[in-house]
Amino acid sequence: MTDKLISVVFPVYNDISHLDRSVGAILNQTYRNIEVILTDDGSTDGSGELCDKYAANDSRIRVFHKPNGGHSSAVNYGLERMSGDYVLICDTDDWYEPDACEIALQTIESHPEADAVIFAINRPDKAAVDDPASGVSFEKKKIDCMLLSGTTTDFCHIGFHVESTWAKIIRADVIRYYNVRMPEQLFLAEDAVFCLNLFEHCRTVIFDSHHIYHYEIRFDSFCRKYSNIAVKMLPEILKEQDLYIRQYHENDREYESANNCSVFAWINEAEDHYFFNEQQDKTERVIFQEYKALLNEPVVKYHMEDIRPEDISSVMQKLRLYLYRNPSYPVFKLYKKMKTRKK
Repeated sequence: MTDKLISVVFPVYNDISHLDRSVGAILNQTYRNIEVILTDDGSTDGSGELCDKYAANDSRIRVFHKPNGGHSSAVNYGLERMSGDYVLICDTDDWYEPDACEIALQTIESHPEADAVIFAINRPDKAAVDDPASGVSFEKKKIDCMLLSGTTTDFCHIGFHVESTWAKIIRADVIRYYNVRMPEQLFLAEDAVFCLNLFEHCRTVIFDSHHIYHYEIRFDSFCRKYSNIAVKMLPEILKEQDLYIRQYHENDREYESANNCSVFAWINEAEDHYFFNEQQDKTERVIFQEYKALLNEPVVKYHMEDIRPEDISSVMQKLRLYLYRNPSYPVFKLYKKMKTRKK
C-alpha cells in the first residue's frame, strides 16, 4: 500500500449530535495515513469543544476555530490548510465507509491520468444500483451544462452526486495550483460551482461504482425547510456562473443556454420553499409582487430574455417562460393553480 497522505476536510457548525459518527468513521479507516481537518465555523452548541477532545486523543486530527462564515468558508479554510497528497471532503451529518480511504486511494492511484474520482453514494431513500459506473462516462461538456442548469438528477438516480464536493477523491495539487475554492457568497449551488471549476482543471475525471459515502437526508436541513434563500441566491448563482463561462467558455452557446435555463431550476426552488410553500402566510398579491421583483432583477431578466424557444420543450416550461417575461397577476394565479394542483 502506498504511503500517500489523505486529507479529510470537515466543515463543522452546530452538529454535535452527528460528529461521533462522521469523524469516528474516518478515524477508524482501514487506511491509516490520513489527516483530519476539523474547521469549527463558530459553533455555539459545543461542537468546537468536542473537536478539541478528538484532537487530544488522536494526533492525526487538526482543529481550527474561526468566526462563523458559512459552509463554503469553512470548507475553504480547511482546503487552505491541508497538507495531503489527496483530499476528501465530508459533511458532518454524513459518513464514509470504513474502507473508503483505502478504496479511494487505490482507485485514483490505478488511474494516474485522473485528477478526481467520483464515487457512488448510499441514500436512505433510494436503492443502491449494483454497478452504477458501468452505464456512464465523464463527458465534461455534458456534465458542465447539467451543473449549470441544475439538472443532474439522472446521475442522482443511479447514485452519483456530480454536483457535490463529497464522495470524491481529488489530487490536492489541483486544488492548490488552480486555487479551486467554494464561492463564499453562495448558500445554494456552491458545491456545483466548485465542481465546475474543479473539473475545468482536471485532466480526467472518472466514475467508480464503490458506494463509499452515506448521505443523510435531514428534513430540518437549511435547503428543505420554509425559506426565502433561493429568492436571495438566484441572482448571485447566475452571476457566479456567468463569471465561470466568461473565464473558460465565452461565446459557447451550449454553456450560455444551460446557464439561462438554470432560472427554471432555481425559481422552482423558490416556489417550493417560499412563494408557494404551505407555510407562506402572506397574501397572494404580496407574494406576486415579491415574485415579480425577483423576475425583474437585472441578471435574472437578462438570462430569461436570452432563452430561445428551441432551448425548451415542455408545455409547462413554455408557460413558465411566458410568465417570467410577462409577469402579470392573472398568469401568476393560473400558473400557481396548475403547479399546486399537480402536486
